[in-house]
Amino acid sequence: MDTKIIVALDFPDFSKAADLVTNLSDTVDFYKVGLESFISCGEKLIHFLKSNGKKVFLDLKFHDIPNTVASASLASLKYDIDMLNVHAQGGSIMMSTVSSEIENYCDKHSLQKPYLIAVTLLTSLNETHLREYKINAKSTLEYVVDLAKITQKSGFDGVVASAREVSAIKNTLGNDFLTVTPGIRPAWAAKNDQQRVVTPSEASKLGCDYIVIGRPITASSKPYKAAEKILEELND
Repeated sequence: MDTKIIVALDFPDFSKAADLVTNLSDTVDFYKVGLESFISCGEKLIHFLKSNGKKVFLDLKFHDIPNTVASASLASLKYDIDMLNVHAQGGSIMMSTVSSEIENYCDKHSLQKPYLIAVTLLTSLNETHLREYKINAKSTLEYVVDLAKITQKSGFDGVVASAREVSAIKNTLGNDFLTVTPGIRPAWAAKNDQQRVVTPSEASKLGCDYIVIGRPITASSKPYKAAEKILEELND
């Protein structure tokens, strides 16, 4: 599949997020609602997105005991979301429980199952984190691929990972296993607090399915132009 854009709506209030979606018009049809925006105005924002024909990635990174995460995941289905994530480090039992519960519920109620995605290693972290937490992996790449293997065996559709790890994930788990990649920064944008970053063009060449774009678009004085520029990079 071609690389697609998901724009991160990390805003403290509804009006700023809604204004951006309106400004971007039909250039972008997939949006990420994360912790900040969900706590601030989540239900209102998701309703606005869905009523305007947009897709929603609910990025709350659930990480708790299996029953709690499964219950929270099921509760999120009331928003008609298109993608949902948990932390892969929550364990295989947690993920398997979520996958089973979601699939059974969607089958029973004839609902479209959202993509289930597991976060591997946050793109703000690197090998220093592995050493600090005494994680027995030679590199972030090895660690991410190991988590991706567990995620696939647990019945999930894909993982959140750095674009730099996508080739190894695809080679190991197949092209149908989805990769959602944050930490995407065009050459003309600031790196900010991300560590393992690549440009949109590089992400496309690496085979990323979805790239999550935040500040390069949301902090731009001309977000529509910024989105167009990124789309052009993807098609180069």
